[in-house]
Amino acid sequence: MIDIYSPLSGSMLPLAEVKDPVLSEGIVGWGCAVAPVEERWHDVCAPVAGKLLKVHPHAFIVFTSAGIGILVHLGIDTVGLKGEGFDVLKKDGDTVELGETVVRWDSAVAIERGLATSVSVIACDLPKDLIRLHVRNRETVIRGDHLFSVATPGEAQ
Repeated sequence: MIDIYSPLSGSMLPLAEVKDPVLSEGIVGWGCAVAPVEERWHDVCAPVAGKLLKVHPHAFIVFTSAGIGILVHLGIDTVGLKGEGFDVLKKDGDTVELGETVVRWDSAVAIERGLATSVSVIACDLPKDLIRLHVRNRETVIRGDHLFSVATPGEAQ
């Protein structure tokens, strides 16, 4: 099993409540979301250790040593901000440790434009039955708290 941790503090939400069908319907994979606390700036960290496969201001993917990609997507429709409100600290190919900050995000920029700020954390391209979610919906999580686990290929179901 690979444990996935919260990239920021907030309230845990079921992925089904994310206002983007690509994320909420599991098209890219399964996981959960975190609605950020009411701070203006968020240090969004790596939810696992690994290599950054892709880094955009609004999203990044950490590829684990077990070959599983974990997507962290900041807000909904935030790609339209074209980087405004994001300070990207890492780049494609960088190795990151669990908890290492990848992006600093001023979520107020998204809020001013009426965009949702939930941060989705998704195990990419895996069937739902490999994901072991903690039942903590709407509970407060602190950056670094355990969110869910992913069974690696070959592990007992």
